Amino acid sequence: MTIELQMLFGAAAMLLVLLALQGALVPIHQGFGWGLGARDEPRDISRFQGRMKRIVANHIEGMAVFAILVLVAHLAGISSGLTETGAVLFLLSRIGFTVVYMVGLPVVRSLVWGVGVLGLVLIGIETVAVLF
Repeated sequence: MTIELQMLFGAAAMLLVLLALQGALVPIHQGFGWGLGARDEPRDISRFQGRMKRIVANHIEGMAVFAILVLVAHLAGISSGLTETGAVLFLLSRIGFTVVYMVGLPVVRSLVWGVGVLGLVLIGIETVAVLF
C-alpha cells in the first residue's frame, strides 16, 4: 500500500475517532435519556461540543478533497516524493488542527490548517503535471 493510501486510511480512522468523541459528549452534556431518544426537542450544546462539531465538519470537508486527489493519483499510478509529502502533511496537519482547535488557539489553528491545504496542493500539482 502506498504512503498516500496509508494516510487516507489514517484520515478515515481519525474521522471515526472524532465521531466517537463527539458522540460521547452528548450523554455527558445533555444526558443519556435525551442522547438515546429521538432528540425532538433541541438542547443547547456546550462550547466544547461546538468545537467538536466544527472539527468534524472541517475534517469531512478536507477529506472529500484529499480522498479524491489520493484516489485519482493512485488510479493513475502516480506516487512520488511530492505526493507522499503532501499526504503526510495533510494527515499531520489534521491531527494538529484538531488538537489546536480543541484548546482554542485561533491563529495557530489557521496556520496548521494551511499546512493541510499545502499538502493537498502538492498532491494536486504532481497529479496534474503527470496527467497533463
